[in-house]
Amino acid sequence: MIFVSLDGGATKTIAVAYDDSGRILQIGVNGPSNFRNVGIEAARLNVKSAIDDALRRSGVSWAEVDYFTFAMAGVKDSAKSTEIIDDFISSYKLQGRYSLLNDGEAGFRCRFPDRDGIIAAPGTGMIAYGRKGDRFERCSGWGWFIGDEGGAFYIGRRAIQESAKIADGRTLHSKELLEAVMNEFSVAEPRGLVNEVYSERINVRRIASLARVVSSLASSGDELSAHILEEAASEAARSVISLQNLLGAEGPLPVSGYGGVFRAGKIYWETFVNEITDKIENVEMESPLFGYHAVLGSVQTVLSQNGKNLGMREIDLLARELDQRVTGLPESEKSSYLLM
Repeated sequence: MIFVSLDGGATKTIAVAYDDSGRILQIGVNGPSNFRNVGIEAARLNVKSAIDDALRRSGVSWAEVDYFTFAMAGVKDSAKSTEIIDDFISSYKLQGRYSLLNDGEAGFRCRFPDRDGIIAAPGTGMIAYGRKGDRFERCSGWGWFIGDEGGAFYIGRRAIQESAKIADGRTLHSKELLEAVMNEFSVAEPRGLVNEVYSERINVRRIASLARVVSSLASSGDELSAHILEEAASEAARSVISLQNLLGAEGPLPVSGYGGVFRAGKIYWETFVNEITDKIENVEMESPLFGYHAVLGSVQTVLSQNGKNLGMREIDLLARELDQRVTGLPESEKSSYLLM
């Protein structure tokens, strides 16, 4: 049997074609498919393009796929958002061979496929999920305007805010961050950032991409950039601590995560761990996966429904296989869609 699982969010869409043994056949990646950010038609086209590429590289047609899953931002957030996503997926004429999953609930399984726990998912946005028995709770995930503190957009926004302070002389920090942000936006003077940020609908993905700049500067010793990462990691940790207080009455739940921001290096992860372990004794911390690994939660769900259960060890092995497929992607796709 052949399956396709797709994970779609504010920065990228990744589709994985695989068989019932758990072998990954191929992958496809494309742009964002969070319809709230890019619109319904752009989301529909990006989802289709990601699946087209995964199947073309696998030598498999749409008709040969036995089942599709779509783990997407917006599913189950409200009846309306779920209906919007279901409507554009119905346009692919899959004849009932698919299911919709909430991206966070599906992604949870890429770290805790077979036990309770709490995960933080700092991607473009930021949300945390906790499961204890039949109870499943979330924290944060309010979107870029209301919250999502700790995610890549938050980091990028903070970088722009601190750059403005540097330009005004409202801070004693060096101009290194300001110069890097100006370079990313291709502006010759600081006030040019105003036109780039406000001239059209807020480009969430573009601002989130500044997280890479902040991470690079922090790794090179820039104190302001390191502070922004520490601040973001502390915010992500708050969501985990909130869920621990809500769910962990009988003892702390293990904590892990997935998301592109965990690529930011040891500053983010170590701050995240320290904030949690300082507040909660004897909590077990499991190493995180990266953003595109979230799709493995959907893979695990489908395979378990078809008699092949994957634990954390098997998920980690599958993550390495997925990494190899990602490495084989064209450089343009890795740069444009995976920000690598």
